[in-house]
Amino acid sequence: MEALRAVGALRGRAAEFMLDVGPESGLFLNTLVRSARARTVLEVGGSVGYSTLWLAEAVRATGGRVYSIEPVDGKRAEQRANLRAAGLEDVVELTACEAPELVPALPAPLDLVLLDHWKELYVRDFEACWPAVAPGGLVVADNILTPKKNAAVIAGYRRHLAGLSDARSQVVSVGAGLEVTVKCEDRLIDERSTPAAPSVSPVTPATPRDGGPPR
Repeated sequence: MEALRAVGALRGRAAEFMLDVGPESGLFLNTLVRSARARTVLEVGGSVGYSTLWLAEAVRATGGRVYSIEPVDGKRAEQRANLRAAGLEDVVELTACEAPELVPALPAPLDLVLLDHWKELYVRDFEACWPAVAPGGLVVADNILTPKKNAAVIAGYRRHLAGLSDARSQVVSVGAGLEVTVKCEDRLIDERSTPAAPSVSPVTPATPRDGGPPR
């Protein structure tokens, strides 16, 4: 309950920073973590911690941990204070490192990654994370549909995803729009989608008794 109250209080102050994912997207992320039983979650762009609270509340249930990147010292301090107020500080590690530097040091594999920072860095940081994402793991990017000023750079991100052979991706109209990308292995998909032919034993016709005609 403390975590939920903290989320509500922080959302009430959203106008101060205008960077949070919003309650619909927060709940969606929380649900993804729980349904996937995600244990290693990376947040790229924590801001003051609104989405971090949603992720942290979920990983507490799965026995996992959130690693949250926020390079701005003031925001990261406020993020820590908000997590402390919610009683969730113990399941989150905060860092100023950027994704290409941090990901190699994280426990692999990554179960879920949230991209919610500078849109021009989405492709770079997706590429930094993708090799470490588990098969069946997710990368979720925020602000896919709005604001419209980001349309060109978001289109570039989506083109990048479309060129990947080991990804399936879908835009979800939740909040400002989320691109949900799942890591898959084509070889495994092909094997599972091609059922083995059933083994059929030859049938020997019955021999009529007493020389009578077969029935």
